[in-house]
Amino acid sequence: MPAGIAAAQAPQQSQSKLDRVVVTATRMPEDINTTMRDISVLDGTSLRAAGIVDIADALRLLPGVEFATTGPGATPSIFLRGANSNQTLLLIDGQRVSSSFSGLSALQHINVDQIERIEVLRGPAASLYGADAVGGVIQIFTRRDRGMGIRAAAGEWRSQQLSANAGLGDAANGVTVTAAQNASRGYNAIVNKADYSYNPDRDGYRFNTVQLNGNWSPSSTLKFALHAFETRGNVQYDGDAMHDDRIRSLVNSVAATADFSLTSNWTGSLRIGSSTDKSSFESAFPGDYRTRNDLLGWQNNFRVSSALNLLGAFEWRRETVQGSDALPVTARRTSSVLLGGDWAADDLRANATLRLDDSSQYGTRTTASGSVGYRLAPQWRAVLSAGTSFKAPTFNDLYYPGYANPTLRPERGQNIEFGFRWSVAESNASLTVYQNNVRDLIQFECDANFNCAPQNVAKAQLRGVTLAGGTQLGGVRVDGSFDLADPRNTTTDTQLARRAREHGAVKLSGDLFGVTTGIELLASGRRFDNASNSRALPGYAVLNLHASKQLWPGVRLGMRLENATDRDYQLAYGYATGGRRAWLTVAIDR
Repeated sequence: MPAGIAAAQAPQQSQSKLDRVVVTATRMPEDINTTMRDISVLDGTSLRAAGIVDIADALRLLPGVEFATTGPGATPSIFLRGANSNQTLLLIDGQRVSSSFSGLSALQHINVDQIERIEVLRGPAASLYGADAVGGVIQIFTRRDRGMGIRAAAGEWRSQQLSANAGLGDAANGVTVTAAQNASRGYNAIVNKADYSYNPDRDGYRFNTVQLNGNWSPSSTLKFALHAFETRGNVQYDGDAMHDDRIRSLVNSVAATADFSLTSNWTGSLRIGSSTDKSSFESAFPGDYRTRNDLLGWQNNFRVSSALNLLGAFEWRRETVQGSDALPVTARRTSSVLLGGDWAADDLRANATLRLDDSSQYGTRTTASGSVGYRLAPQWRAVLSAGTSFKAPTFNDLYYPGYANPTLRPERGQNIEFGFRWSVAESNASLTVYQNNVRDLIQFECDANFNCAPQNVAKAQLRGVTLAGGTQLGGVRVDGSFDLADPRNTTTDTQLARRAREHGAVKLSGDLFGVTTGIELLASGRRFDNASNSRALPGYAVLNLHASKQLWPGVRLGMRLENATDRDYQLAYGYATGGRRAWLTVAIDR
């Protein structure tokens, strides 16, 4: 995707500003106010102004997003529209970042000071991005601003977050470098003393990050870009009472792109990139696991007429793994072809995509999606969308010694949704009804002789209603959402673990006597911690407060209070969430 497109940005809180451009929904630039996909945007500048330290705290305030975590610094479970964590695709500057062993994405490695914007696409997107985008896509675009800044934050548990950002040049030709550290002594993660892993020590973490973004435009029709970052982590966790268990990790990504215009109606992009996810466990059960994703992509956008735009792309991806446990297969390659189009005339708009993925491991898979939208009135639109998706088996599923099944098939999803969109001036609202049927779910099973292996035996139905909207009331911006969902394993007729039937959030922000203030309220209904639904997790409500003030030009002091009422709640049974947490932030920008 063209770097100039990816760099488009505007604050999430202000609908009155210039139309925002998103690319994740269709891989082509489009106005977020007219897109037919269910998508949200978070602006990095706004996240930092609100004192956000962990981006999971910002994502869980969005429609359709739920999280579960097992301690400070741990890899979070992301449930997008009720889908499993390994059914949500994480992209950073267009590059996949995930473990091919577990299928999970190390979101905790991303520092808020790295972020320019986040686009969250809800609903299947395999016809655009291939395997694993069953519940949706989270794409993070890293910073490209050319200013200079320093940000320091200090909080509970001797927590600290430090960052420095420096840029030279302009948007067309220049470079931006960011260095950051996020560290904390943490708290005792496991509070259930009957748990075998219980260890009454603090579980802290440290992440050190450096990133670089560069652009060079030798002409108006040719642009080069380089995106690179690396994060090293050291996270403590409770494995047993006798060890100081910890995970040493490394996540990095590098991608080079060339965006070109061959004619006034033909633009293209070449991309070559690679990402690594590595974890080393220092515990009673040590192990080393490394995943590498290499990508080569070529995309072309054709403007056939004022009403018709076409998309064509080819991608090649190679996954390789190395680990302490010898696997019979350590690599797989996937070649993909994508065709798409978008047509609009008068009040009617339609788009469709078709993708073929040919894997050396699990064969050929074809996915498709389509949307039709009709403008009922100047402020009203109705949208109907449908799409298919699939999730590839992980290397652990297929080859882990003694507990694997090399005959596993990819999980398959079929989604249909209907929505209304309303927008006028600084106000907007949407209602989305969806149902995603997922088959061949991979589930670990044991036979009568206790021979255990994953099998394609389960089915799930992810259905729900999402209501979201925002408006400007005088000097106060109000945004909110409510999800009524039924994430269900239809094979056992049980609710999927750690996902609520009701959850929602409200955000208020504005200026009060020269102080930028904000209130965030997040609430969730009862969930179950296990697949059998025999162990319940009570519902909860969390209140966050933040305020900041510009002391001098370019100097801002901020405060953030998370879980202001000190609510005791759990996102996973037996694991604490830390209680009330205060942060003080000083930011200098030039």
